[in-house]
Amino acid sequence: MAGVDSTTPAAPRNGVPEHGREATALRDAIRARALALGFAACGFTGAEDLDCGVLLSDWLAAQRHGLMDYLERDPQRRLSPRATLASAASVITVAWKYPGAAVAPDPDWRARLTGRVAAYALGPDYHVHLAEKLELLAAFVRECGSRATEVQVDGGPLVERHLARRAGLGWYGHNTMLLHPRHGSTSLLGCLLTDLPLPVDEPVVADHCGSCRACLPACPTGALDHGPTIDARLCISYLTIELRGPIPRELRARIGNWVFGCDACQDVCPWNHASGLAHALLRPSLPGLLAMDEDEFRQTYAGTALVRPKRRGLARNAAVALGNSANAAALEPLARALAEHDEALVRAHAAWALGELAGARAELSLLRAEAVDPVAPVRRAAGAALRRARRPNVN
Repeated sequence: MAGVDSTTPAAPRNGVPEHGREATALRDAIRARALALGFAACGFTGAEDLDCGVLLSDWLAAQRHGLMDYLERDPQRRLSPRATLASAASVITVAWKYPGAAVAPDPDWRARLTGRVAAYALGPDYHVHLAEKLELLAAFVRECGSRATEVQVDGGPLVERHLARRAGLGWYGHNTMLLHPRHGSTSLLGCLLTDLPLPVDEPVVADHCGSCRACLPACPTGALDHGPTIDARLCISYLTIELRGPIPRELRARIGNWVFGCDACQDVCPWNHASGLAHALLRPSLPGLLAMDEDEFRQTYAGTALVRPKRRGLARNAAVALGNSANAAALEPLARALAEHDEALVRAHAAWALGELAGARAELSLLRAEAVDPVAPVRRAAGAALRRARRPNVN
């Protein structure tokens, strides 16, 4: 009887080639390890180029990315997994559900002078935490035979949300987020590129939002207009985190008490589940944020996502929120910031906030700043706020 060459494919069992069953078993083992590491979901897709190039280029051409100029660099790298890992055959996508999903807003924030932080910021910085978890998964994938892997969490070039959709982790909601049928939109995404060829999962093609449009009017600034892209220039998350300069005056009153990110569109989504979680980090003291020095900032927020806007960004945001509070108790911390804060950006926003609150204390502080502040934009902001404060019925 003739021998069987080692390169001859094994005979199919039940119509499935042996190598196909092995690849499926390997994929299932990787998925099981991902879930054991704490990921809420894990999906698989190929390393072919993404098909969202036109969507991306149109979004960039319309300047809907605001001042995030880095998104314009080498757009092809955002579409090609193999531009990141030349030998990539598969992309493993994961979703990490954060614990503070749909935290209820504080109806008494004006009286308490508390800000609001997006729920995903609770806990360690996800850029680091998810990358560490994905590196553990990558080590397992290498044990399974992969010779090359690459991890990406947010900071890399690839459009992770589109990869996750293609890998079956959800569909695009009207809030532009990826919606998972069990976890809603309160998940963070990451991906792992590997040279292992693995069976792919089916993408979620259907729009399960149906006729629901709850998220669109819930957006305080109107950043949601037509999906699956957002106008970042209007998004509170962009304004409070990514924008490094002044927040446009016409948008400040709409920000409410958000000081880091925004969950407004997620709070109303029926796919998300309410959480009874309450944590001081999610409701920080606005006067405390405004007065925080660099050492206190680092001690309080080291290792969390709140370091991204830096101390000056959080203080700027706190000044805006205090201006939106309609609470006279905000006058003193704002006046102190206008007179003493080391960042001109913060002093200018404190001036605006005092103009919103008005009153004799506000006018006195604004008069002084208009006359003596060493930075011209702060003097101009103080002058404009003073004129606004002196208008009849300003409140």
